[in-house]
Amino acid sequence: MATKKQAQRAPKPPTRTSAVRRRKERKASGEATPIDVPVADLDALGAQDLRLQLADATEERLRVTVRTSSEGLPEPRRPEIDPIRLTSRRFDASKRIDRAGAGVIPESANLRFVPELAKPTGLAVPDDDKDRDRGGTIFGDDDRYLFHDHSFPWRTTGQIRTAAGRCSGTTIGPRLVLTASHCVNWTGDGGAGWISFSPSYYDGHRPWGELFATQVIFWNQAPGSLTDQETAFDYVVLVMEDRIGDVIGYPGYRTYSNSWNGGSYWQYVGYPGELQSGERPAFQDDCVISSAGAQSLGGRNASVLGHFNEFTPGQSGGSVWGWWGSEPWPRVVGVGSTIGSTAVQRPAGTSSDNEYGGGDALSELIGWARANFP
Repeated sequence: MATKKQAQRAPKPPTRTSAVRRRKERKASGEATPIDVPVADLDALGAQDLRLQLADATEERLRVTVRTSSEGLPEPRRPEIDPIRLTSRRFDASKRIDRAGAGVIPESANLRFVPELAKPTGLAVPDDDKDRDRGGTIFGDDDRYLFHDHSFPWRTTGQIRTAAGRCSGTTIGPRLVLTASHCVNWTGDGGAGWISFSPSYYDGHRPWGELFATQVIFWNQAPGSLTDQETAFDYVVLVMEDRIGDVIGYPGYRTYSNSWNGGSYWQYVGYPGELQSGERPAFQDDCVISSAGAQSLGGRNASVLGHFNEFTPGQSGGSVWGWWGSEPWPRVVGVGSTIGSTAVQRPAGTSSDNEYGGGDALSELIGWARANFP
């Protein structure tokens, strides 16, 4: 049991989600900042005779066409990735790094503390007592719902795409995006394949385009199946071609404290593959982090944040965050990493829990990226 002195040193916890839900929506107070967003990324040598055409008589649709041969368009030449491995020596040699950082909400964005429900698709699941198969690890009832919302902070989350598959991500700086290390298509020779981020991706629509990373900052290159140590360090920061964070905003960040174990403080957003095939983001409220297991790598400390919240393939790389006081932005404390199993089950110990990666090393990684890529 913690002593009174230890309790006094414990950092202030975030607001419970039940109170966050009662906060009033804040309307935008300024004009939106114009930005050029990439809607097509074509090989300039294979695409000729670029045309813009009105697609119908209402003049509400614009079609972009290019002329090509019967062989079709060649694959686009996506930006090459420059991997930046962060080490203790490199980190300690840097200027002062903030281990907690504020978020940014644009004046042109509405602030909403819970996202709006998406319109339903397909048949509703019958409300009966029959056992039904579901993918991923669901503990009891599935408390997630799909949403469609361009307000802040929900606009800061989006879909990560690589040659290896899809994941989730979140803006975390003016031109920075946070996701999981195991979502990166590591090439095996120390390099990384192309990776893109589409904020607020929904049913194929990319309201702010598909943005490509030019650099990836990491402590560890994680494989698809992870040890506890790899889970604790399972996050990267992407440096993007475009300063998308200046336009849509980004959350803050803070180091997770073990004193917050068991509290209903957290929200989580990601793109679960078994719900609408990952075409829509899902939200879960009242999330609880049950445990924080310490791990170390190369002189840095990190945590495996165990939980029994819903978590299935596609949600990897999404951010778990909480809200502190009257701040108009949430703060990220972890990144979605591993799944306990692929069964619907009841919570039992930590052997089959789902896990986020977090701790000191997550805050240090974000702080270093912000300081070196402002």
